[in-house]
Amino acid sequence: MSARTLLRCLRVSQCSSLKPLTHSHPNAVQSICQTQNSTQTYQSRGLLIPTTAPAYRTLAEVVGALSDIIGGPTNYDPDLYNKMREELVDILPKSQSELPPRRMLDSYDSAIIPLGSDPSLRDRYLTHQGGVRIGRLLEDMDIFAVHLVFKHVLNPLQKTGMGSPFSIVTALVDQIDFTGKMQSDCDIRIAGHVTWVGSSSMECTLHLEQLVEEEWVKFTEARFLMVARDPLNRGSAFINPLEVETKEEKDLFEKGETNKKRRFEISQDSLFKIPPAQDEQETIHDFFIKTVDHKAMSFKARIKPQNSVWFEDAKLKNLIICQPEHRNRTNKIFGGFIMRQAFELGWANAYVFGKSRPFCMHMDDIWFRAPVEVGAMLYFNSQICYTQDNYIQTRVSAEVVNPKTGEMSITNVFHFTFMTKDKEPPAIIPKTYHEAMMYLTGRRHFKSSTEQE
Repeated sequence: MSARTLLRCLRVSQCSSLKPLTHSHPNAVQSICQTQNSTQTYQSRGLLIPTTAPAYRTLAEVVGALSDIIGGPTNYDPDLYNKMREELVDILPKSQSELPPRRMLDSYDSAIIPLGSDPSLRDRYLTHQGGVRIGRLLEDMDIFAVHLVFKHVLNPLQKTGMGSPFSIVTALVDQIDFTGKMQSDCDIRIAGHVTWVGSSSMECTLHLEQLVEEEWVKFTEARFLMVARDPLNRGSAFINPLEVETKEEKDLFEKGETNKKRRFEISQDSLFKIPPAQDEQETIHDFFIKTVDHKAMSFKARIKPQNSVWFEDAKLKNLIICQPEHRNRTNKIFGGFIMRQAFELGWANAYVFGKSRPFCMHMDDIWFRAPVEVGAMLYFNSQICYTQDNYIQTRVSAEVVNPKTGEMSITNVFHFTFMTKDKEPPAIIPKTYHEAMMYLTGRRHFKSSTEQE
């Protein structure tokens, strides 16, 4: 087990008797990992923080304000929505040079999820075991990342009272780490800002914290890659460039460039494009040797080792009908809702497989390959694809099903790393080459999640 993983397991916070979280608390805008200059403080874990805290707002207030920023009807009326959005095409910038540069702190904001002070809200986040539903937090992080992008945007062509011509969509959840214990009776602060910008894409870095013994304790860090589209979400749109001047800004921007290069290298090294490495080929052959019936000397006869499960027996599936209530501001199905459904299915699969309550430690490489339309039938398929020690690597795919033809088109892929504390899960054994490639992909994701600094 790596030192990084061990720290995850040991970092436990207690906050059952804490006061509700407020920005007026003396430690609310301070951090033990900050250095200060005249305009900002720098948090070494990846965020710039202004010396003056933003006005206190709940996340519900932030989300409510988005409707005014984006514009369009508040009820589900696709025809009216398209008509109103078409009127905004003329104020969409034709090039990035038409947009003024922005600084990272221009997009900084924070909001409170008042679990400690709002019992009725707490019920929506509470698990039956007294914890916090991570799926709900995924929804919150997704919509908050959209909010940060709109704070970054400054369009000279947009007049006061006009809706924004930009449609902001989630392209990728690059990484989410869970490094601490969450308490359901403590308010949560979500904060972040844009840390990298291309021509039409942006990276948003988010932190989630709880107040523990008069100090903010971070329990989650996330990176979302967002994309700007035109008013009707039919093509890309230019976004304000990012101006970096200080060393801290340059460090964060360079990290974004590194993440971009890393994603490209991973895509080029995909098992869909090149064969497995030599050690991976040996791993797959070792599975064959351990499961083949040596007495029968047959390639078809297979024997499952003790304390192991065949790939085909480690699945869990679900299908949902995407209703209008789950739409986002662009009249597509909200990406956070899809993430919540995928996570909860993956968690349930890990629980059934490991026979012990799983805890999510990491998720990464969550691609949003295509938008999901209102009314679509969305089919989720969860597969346990790798285990090691007390860890379970789970892959969940989301596919739109055409009920008339039965055809499926993939829209999302999710990778979750879970840990069980009570006992080690059984080994997962692939039978076919297709399953072996899924095993190796899960193995790569697991090693990536536990070997990062």
